[in-house]
Amino acid sequence: MGIYADYAAAAPLRPEARAAFLEALDAGLGNASSAHDAGARARARLEAAREEIAAALGAHPLEIVFTSGATESNNLAITGVARVHAAPVRIAVAATEHASVLAPARALAADGHVITELATDGQGIVDLGAATPDLLSVALVNAETGLVQNVGGRGKLVHTDAAQAGSWIALDVDALGVDLMTLGSTKLGGPAGAGALYVRRGVRLAPLHHGGPHEQGLRAGSENVPAIVGFATALTLAVTERASTAARVGALRDRLRAGLATVWPDARPTLAHATATAPHVLNVTLPGVVGEDVVAALDLEGVAASTGSACAAGAAEPSHVLRAMGHDDAAARSSLRFSFGWATTEADVDGILHALTRVVRRVEVAA
Repeated sequence: MGIYADYAAAAPLRPEARAAFLEALDAGLGNASSAHDAGARARARLEAAREEIAAALGAHPLEIVFTSGATESNNLAITGVARVHAAPVRIAVAATEHASVLAPARALAADGHVITELATDGQGIVDLGAATPDLLSVALVNAETGLVQNVGGRGKLVHTDAAQAGSWIALDVDALGVDLMTLGSTKLGGPAGAGALYVRRGVRLAPLHHGGPHEQGLRAGSENVPAIVGFATALTLAVTERASTAARVGALRDRLRAGLATVWPDARPTLAHATATAPHVLNVTLPGVVGEDVVAALDLEGVAASTGSACAAGAAEPSHVLRAMGHDDAAARSSLRFSFGWATTEADVDGILHALTRVVRRVEVAA
């Protein structure tokens, strides 16, 4: 088996989450909205998972809306706030946001809503300016660089995409000062097909899906109970192990950063050491090299890495995140992201460095 260094795209399924998922899958559960015994048992599992996730956020269970994943949660937050109002709303989003925030915001602009994409400095820190939008959306941890952002803002409503944060940062919604928060199962080592949107009581949203009263009328369709059970298990594990895992993974990231200085001297960490970052991401730029070429070469060496968000993989455009931070197109195309997690080891880091030693020689020959 190769070395996996793309946890920011999707973490490997944790054994405990897998066991919880399979147990629920094998329990003969019915539709959680059905009145018979199989439905009642599904409903009990669903609500237990809702309570578990709410506890991890310092929230009330009725503030947790289950979705298919973080992308749907982001769309529900952004579009839901806009469509519940008859008049155009003012929405401000960071220019470095994930595509699942930027795309719905830009689509709303076509409907007459006022969308502002907030500028950042060279480290990606958002300039909130003096504006007070109706909705401010800023990711707690940037998926490409690992930057930790101050999300408490001047918006009347504040949304944060915390999909990258759950394993590394406390997600107490009151302490963070947010009204809407996105979570996804796969980033935590849970099964695919589950996510959640925290919706503070009193916040009104229009649903994206229609056709049933599920999830308090905000998400029609039968809930994926086994995946949600696995999701809750993964989040609880992340909270329980957060401090120790963050320290261990941060040391591994720093080991890789130090090794890169020797193996690939031209590599430049995208963020300065002093910048507040989550411990699992190391993004570097490789001058004169196309990042996707390095990803392909590493894959042949048995190392899975990426150039940034999995949702932008294969895109011809350079990283919008790095461009928003002031990098030119060539630099934005030269980025390489390694991201670690619960199963990463020192041997993995050493294996990555050995692989890069071979890759850099091939790149130099090609140049």
